[in-house]
Amino acid sequence: MKRLACAILLLAAVASPAMADDPSFDCAKASTAVEKTICDEQNPQLALRDGALARLYDALKQETGHDAVLAGQAAWLKTRDACGGDVACLTESYDERLAVLAREAGDQAGVTGNYHYKASETDSGDAFVVRESDGTLAGKIGTVAGPSSHTCELTFAGANPIGDAWIWDDPDAGEGSEDFCRILFRPGLSSLRIDSDACQTYCGARGYFDQTYTRLK
Repeated sequence: MKRLACAILLLAAVASPAMADDPSFDCAKASTAVEKTICDEQNPQLALRDGALARLYDALKQETGHDAVLAGQAAWLKTRDACGGDVACLTESYDERLAVLAREAGDQAGVTGNYHYKASETDSGDAFVVRESDGTLAGKIGTVAGPSSHTCELTFAGANPIGDAWIWDDPDAGEGSEDFCRILFRPGLSSLRIDSDACQTYCGARGYFDQTYTRLK
């Protein structure tokens, strides 16, 4: 936790709105198999990815010099739509396109992607993060710890860059309040170290986020 304490001293975190698990379109008007699958409450990871991809695409459109990557969107949409209602296919399609757009938007370190850890049969977790065009980090973390399956789950946005890491403060809770939560994300070689401080609001009695997550291919 020393790293986290040091990072906190270096940054007055800027509060940002929480990241919603919302897609880029109105689910009330979903008509295709792809849209209905993205809007299905059983597939929040798809809604999150669709929203993140739309933000990156729109940000690149506002700038010059990205014509080649933007021109590939139509071809990608055809590939995505060929997945129909196949959740695994859609997830893979989104992840591949997100990596391309994020890199074009400045993610030269390639932090955007999926991460996982498994410390034991009863202790594991997953993290999905996207490096936004403004340099902040957004995504979702979910863990299960211990034989009683104590869980932690957090969807976040606006984690601010600090050196080679990112730090996130819960925008809905001031420091010192019982709901305060702060998380430090530090990428490594094919890994993402996550350390948290006072994040019990998002966890069961013995749940935690703190672990080194390995990047999934």
